[in-house]
Amino acid sequence: MAGYTIRDIRPGDEEQLGTAHVAIWKATYAGMMNSAKLDAIRPRDRIGRWEQIIARRDEQSSRGVRTRCAVDTDNSRIVGFATGGPPRDDNPPASTELWSLNVVPEHHGTGVATELMATVIDREVSAYLWVAAANERAVAFYRKHRFELDGTEKFDPLWECLEARMVRA
Repeated sequence: MAGYTIRDIRPGDEEQLGTAHVAIWKATYAGMMNSAKLDAIRPRDRIGRWEQIIARRDEQSSRGVRTRCAVDTDNSRIVGFATGGPPRDDNPPASTELWSLNVVPEHHGTGVATELMATVIDREVSAYLWVAAANERAVAFYRKHRFELDGTEKFDPLWECLEARMVRA
């Protein structure tokens, strides 16, 4: 894939990951989540979280959790990240869950999201994910990759957001 390198997250990535995380969420979830909470998040809030994730990456990897980032080869900036691994739910519909997939809007449509997803969940295994129910762009993207809504929904009380489950058989 020209233009991007997909790699493991590593120490030193925290600031870029935190900055990208906030930019992605603010661009993607406006109108889908509690707007006061969304407006209030800052990169420094997410940098600390990424420090924890990176510090635990070996332990997580030993449990089958994979977190990868996409780096733009033109400017060495992290433009997206993804995590996949064992299910976090009771009674999951599949043995693998796509925990997260996030790409900065300027890189939508480039194929980087597809490549990120493929590095954290095998393209041929059954899997599932949770998506903001109102995120039509994401639902369409996942449908292109054989995920379908299964009618299961849950409300995230922290972000005040309705989530829908999608499953790939």
